[in-house]
Amino acid sequence: MNERLIPVRQTWAAILALVLASLLSCALVVVRAFYSGTTAHVFFFWNLFLAWVPLAAALLFYGLAARQSPRWTLMLAVAIVWFLFFPNAPYIVTDIVHLHEIPPVPYWYDLITIMAFAQTGLFLGYLSLYLMQEVARAWLGRWIGWLFALAMLGLSAFGVYLGRFLRWNSWDALVDPFNTVLDAARVANPWNDVRPLAFSMTFFAFSLVCYLILYSFVHLHGWVQKASARPV
Repeated sequence: MNERLIPVRQTWAAILALVLASLLSCALVVVRAFYSGTTAHVFFFWNLFLAWVPLAAALLFYGLAARQSPRWTLMLAVAIVWFLFFPNAPYIVTDIVHLHEIPPVPYWYDLITIMAFAQTGLFLGYLSLYLMQEVARAWLGRWIGWLFALAMLGLSAFGVYLGRFLRWNSWDALVDPFNTVLDAARVANPWNDVRPLAFSMTFFAFSLVCYLILYSFVHLHGWVQKASARPV
């Protein structure tokens, strides 16, 4: 796995860009609070923090895998944390339900603020998924890596539904895993209610397209290098 380790410079460049995006998003809320005299959008800070958790877990897991760490118990624990908190990153997209025209703040300002948090959450989540997919690909091959990515995008779409409409939290699975799994199975049954499946499939399609775009951007430089290395 060492030969697959992403160079430190590129890794930190991506992280710093996400830090900048997070700071911009938070600054927009702070300016809004000073201008309006209210703290209506402060909860975005918490949602953004939760979106950072899966990236932190993925970075730790990727680092342990790249160094071929024998600490399998730790790696399993980190992987579980990543899996449970991964839906929190794309979840921020659904915060657009809070978009209303609330004077004296202009409508366009709140729209830009919510979109800033949404795009930051998506990039945080997809970078973490990319790192986890790279580990799966290194261990089990390219196709298994893509099956892993597709499965995680699908499950996270269902997780977003549970969080947005049923108000579940990631730590519910840690506090009461047995009942959480039973409740999730009940909700996922389309014979009970088709809406969770409809939302999950729609959000999965949206997430997949976004992830494919990001994945293609990540590999643009590599494709250019391969093309330039071919004999003319």
